[in-house]
Amino acid sequence: MTDQGPNLQQQMQQQAMENAQDFYGKSLGRIKSQAQNYREQLEQYAQQLPEGNEQAQIQEMVDSYVELESSMDQAAQDAGVEDAMNQASQQTLEQMQQVAQGAAQQAQDAAGQAAGQAQQVAGQATDQAGQVAGQAQDTAGQATDQAGQVAGQAQEAAGQATQQAQDTAGQVTDKAGQVTEGDGAEEPRATNAARRKAEQLGIDLSTIEGTGSGGLITIKDVTGS
Repeated sequence: MTDQGPNLQQQMQQQAMENAQDFYGKSLGRIKSQAQNYREQLEQYAQQLPEGNEQAQIQEMVDSYVELESSMDQAAQDAGVEDAMNQASQQTLEQMQQVAQGAAQQAQDAAGQAAGQAQQVAGQATDQAGQVAGQAQDTAGQATDQAGQVAGQAQEAAGQATQQAQDTAGQVTDKAGQVTEGDGAEEPRATNAARRKAEQLGIDLSTIEGTGSGGLITIKDVTGS
């Protein structure tokens, strides 16, 4: 009994020590794998940056991760848990890769579904576009017929208007000749508003130089504003 007690206690202590070392080594391995992953991402990002202050700052962070990994390697070597640390680090990296691959596959699947839905929508839009185009052609044909009718009516109306304009122009010409013979003075060209304003202010329009189109006198010419 006295011999088995100390032996059992030593075995328990030895087992507890091994368990602690194994836990310590695995913990170092998981942390090291994460630090390694972050460092690799930073290195890839730094390669994409132009030379300058920002790239130098990223490189400082990369160096700090390298130093951290080196410190963990030294700690594992001093504790004699290098094998446990490396094994745990490798397992963690493989898990990270599996997660990344799964995420990439999900992204591809989602992209494929989106592409399929986009094709369906494009097909429906093409069909609708064909229907609209057909309706547009029908409407255009009807509009062309109506336009032809309207054009004919417009030509007739234009002929009548032209004849009336010619008749009116002849009458105006006759009256203008009579007015010219009567007073011999040409009335200044001005807007109605300018004429009313000139009458209110008692201004002779013949003394004002018009700034409008073709020398037309405007109300601003009359008021001087």
